[in-house]
Amino acid sequence: MANTFQTSRKTELIALRAAESAAYLTVGSRKYFKDQLKGKRNGTAYDFVVTDAGEYQRGVDISGTGASNLVERKVTKTLKVGNVAIATNLLEKVTDLDWDKEVAIPNGKKLINGTVRDTIDGLKGKTIDGSTYSVYDGDFGQQNTAFFGIGYGPLTAASNFLASVSDEDRFFFIDPMINAKLSDAGDAFKPKDADPMFSKGLIGTLGGQEVRSCQFMPLVSVSSALATAMATVDGIAYVDNGDGTASITLSASSTPIAVKIPKGFVIWIKGVYATDIVGDRTNTLKAFIAVEDGTSNGVMIVKAVDEFVNQGNKQLCNADGSALGSSKAAAITALAAKVTTAGDVKFLEAGDYFSGIVRLDGAMEFETLDEIDASNADTEMATNEGITVFQNRAIDVLKGQNITRWTDTYMAGIVEPRACALILVKDADVNKVKVV
Repeated sequence: MANTFQTSRKTELIALRAAESAAYLTVGSRKYFKDQLKGKRNGTAYDFVVTDAGEYQRGVDISGTGASNLVERKVTKTLKVGNVAIATNLLEKVTDLDWDKEVAIPNGKKLINGTVRDTIDGLKGKTIDGSTYSVYDGDFGQQNTAFFGIGYGPLTAASNFLASVSDEDRFFFIDPMINAKLSDAGDAFKPKDADPMFSKGLIGTLGGQEVRSCQFMPLVSVSSALATAMATVDGIAYVDNGDGTASITLSASSTPIAVKIPKGFVIWIKGVYATDIVGDRTNTLKAFIAVEDGTSNGVMIVKAVDEFVNQGNKQLCNADGSALGSSKAAAITALAAKVTTAGDVKFLEAGDYFSGIVRLDGAMEFETLDEIDASNADTEMATNEGITVFQNRAIDVLKGQNITRWTDTYMAGIVEPRACALILVKDADVNKVKVV
């Protein structure tokens, strides 16, 4: 028997309250894989593909060089399920419960908070239905470039960089403390009117681009001990861990530095440049961003480079725009060879930083599944601004209790790291940017 989903004002309120807090997921995102979600299992990683680009050549005759073979780049995303459940007695719902204020607002926000937090942090190390998820799939650290400094500097640098990569709109999602620091200094983002649906979280605009607050951006702290040790680094080793991350060992005189590397720490390697969305060189160094706290001295856990070699998909290159090597192994060897003396590795200087992510329109994938298998007749569904929420209610007559559960099934995350930048604003009061 096919499921029939009803909807009601109460379910719609939950979806509405969820959507109001979901700007990180819904603004500037696309539904790239909508038609491919059916039949996918919760908690499982799936590979999608992005096609490579050809190589620019000069002149009419290409007989000597030939045409480029198009290579498909894998994009791995996970189908996830989030839920919030509450228990009420048989009388609360019809007597003294204000559904909107006491149920829809807190539980809609709770549902989407978990969804946004898991999208930014990823599921690695978390338990899903009794199993520990082992692959890093978070948005934080996916960015191909990073800009740090004080005041507006990092934001404008990131925005201008992405504007040079594409003419798509840029969207800022920042720790609300960044706005607080700017306000304390007498600065503020330019106000902007918005549809009431997205008014929450919208701070204003910067250079005509929308800026929104996102409370789940990590706070990054760099100790003076780490900064001192980094100044001595004269060697690195890059190892792909096979779980979406890579380990970069930072050494001085062939010995790993005696400091653990915190999540959010960033390094840039001399002569290793970030590429744009078709694999061409930019004037900005490729950023390597720690995605989790290190447990061994001198070992930095970063998002693994997705592509070293293929012309249109490579994420980093030499100063002349060429790939670091003809194969992944050769490129990793060449990467290590870039660091031979102290100073070849630039790094995030000591201090505390509030973080944020700037994305080009379309760099993000987000969609929710609009169908579930639920034989319970008391199942409702509501969709608001792309957020689909299911409400299931089970009744225990003997206990006089209702168990109400709200569920969203979704796939979300950055699909093009080269169309994003990390911003790190130091806890200080002067407007400037640190260029590496």
